[in-house]
Amino acid sequence: MATDPFHQLDVIRKASHNGKFITDCYRLMYKKELWMNAYAKLYPNPGKLTQGISDDTIDGFSLQKIEGIIEQLKAGTFRFAPVRRVYIPKSNGKKRPLGIPSFKDKLVQEVMRMILENVYEPTFSENSHGFRGERSCHTALSQIKSTWKGLTWCIEGDIKGFFDHIDHKVLIKLISKKINDHRFLLLVHNALTSGVMENWMYRKTYSGTPQGGIISPILANIYLHEFDLFMEKQLKEFDKGARNGEYRKIRSKISTLSQKIKRLDQRNDHMQWKGRGELILEIQKLKAKQVKVTSIIDPRGRNYQRMKYVRYADDFVIGIAGSKQSAVNMKNTIKRFLKDELNLDLSDEKTLITHLEKPIPFLGYQFRSWDEIKIKKVTYKNQKHPLKKRILSGVIKLEIPEKKIKEFATKNRYGNLDSFKIIHRAKLINNSELEILYIYNAELRGIANYYKLANNYHHLDRLFYLAESSFVKTIANKRRSTSMKVATSMRTHKQASLCLIMKGKHGNEKLHQFVKLKDLPKHKGSIKADSPDIDVLINA
Repeated sequence: MATDPFHQLDVIRKASHNGKFITDCYRLMYKKELWMNAYAKLYPNPGKLTQGISDDTIDGFSLQKIEGIIEQLKAGTFRFAPVRRVYIPKSNGKKRPLGIPSFKDKLVQEVMRMILENVYEPTFSENSHGFRGERSCHTALSQIKSTWKGLTWCIEGDIKGFFDHIDHKVLIKLISKKINDHRFLLLVHNALTSGVMENWMYRKTYSGTPQGGIISPILANIYLHEFDLFMEKQLKEFDKGARNGEYRKIRSKISTLSQKIKRLDQRNDHMQWKGRGELILEIQKLKAKQVKVTSIIDPRGRNYQRMKYVRYADDFVIGIAGSKQSAVNMKNTIKRFLKDELNLDLSDEKTLITHLEKPIPFLGYQFRSWDEIKIKKVTYKNQKHPLKKRILSGVIKLEIPEKKIKEFATKNRYGNLDSFKIIHRAKLINNSELEILYIYNAELRGIANYYKLANNYHHLDRLFYLAESSFVKTIANKRRSTSMKVATSMRTHKQASLCLIMKGKHGNEKLHQFVKLKDLPKHKGSIKADSPDIDVLINA
């Protein structure tokens, strides 16, 4: 085994990418450097001081404790403690269970997660976006927006209680396809079957992943990776209709060059290397050529059908260009696979087949097909010059559901968007004026950032105005003044903007402005994996 554990993780990643079995995962956990890295990742977590069933937290954790855990692993005596179960409210008024492991168990799971991530990340599907470092809700939505063109039907997938019904035997069997290390597999099994403690009553866990556990998200992705592979096979088998040979050749060349650049980037540690610029320029030329070539010879033909698939965690959507019956057949095929291979149930009531002309909810957005009329020049065989032709684009339009905006306003106590009744936030009165300003700005930046891909992004303008009015009313209550006087005093510093003036340590004045939607412009284009613009789902 390599002396440097991080070098060993790189070796594991490359070996996994090449389809090889991975061994020595358990012995890799003896390296202190991995534990220190895991500790550094967990330290900024807001729940670091939350106790499990013991008093063990990050506070006071030492190198000696880490060495003690390693010794237990070497001796084979380490065991995960039961998870403390609590219930937190959901948006629909119900409650969902949340598990809180002890910090020691979190640390062990983080080291396991690091190893599993390097084993599986190179093999995961391009259609999977949940719980992955370089992917997010935004990359999933961008994939729909940029690739779902000319589709007619959508299957909204819903798996019944996925996280609670993961079959332990099936999961261990799936992991053993890639990892040949009995002790590491046994450690994963122990994490799955550690049980829960609820009201000081112990309950065994016969299915599901450790609730609230660090390792749960990647285990869920490993489990559903089989479904991703199944769907990719279905995509190839479902597609019918002649492809344009010239388009295929161009696309193949682009893919080959892109893979070459990615491979050489990794080999050169993402530093600039000779010839990279020429390859990128060649890709740009091929893409410019690709735009001028039709991908399908007869997209309106009777035998033409296509299918697309995107998954985020246990939520997935399937787009189909074809008949409704083909969508029904695909739903039944998926239902059989999930039951027979993964022991999961597809909900008939919640798995809907909807025409793409109607809005379809997904990850807090809603999307639908949008037949925008465009003018395109087309060359015909019997015509000397190209003629203008009106075509329907069939692109996907991402939108912010009005319900989400109203719920956000109500939850944050800005007021009612329908009647525009403004509310002051009594709970913030004891905060300083600058703290109140920062709270409003953070909330508004959060929702604007999450919905930056929406075509109706401007619909947030009304929410921002309501929030601004609520802020003024809150400050007026704090000052025991009127909203008009507060607004007038705040707008004297900068025209049409609410501002607070605060003095710094050296007596210099600093302007703090209430955020406006126009200061947060929407994102242009789509967001791809590896992009710095990826973001996680906000609590909207």
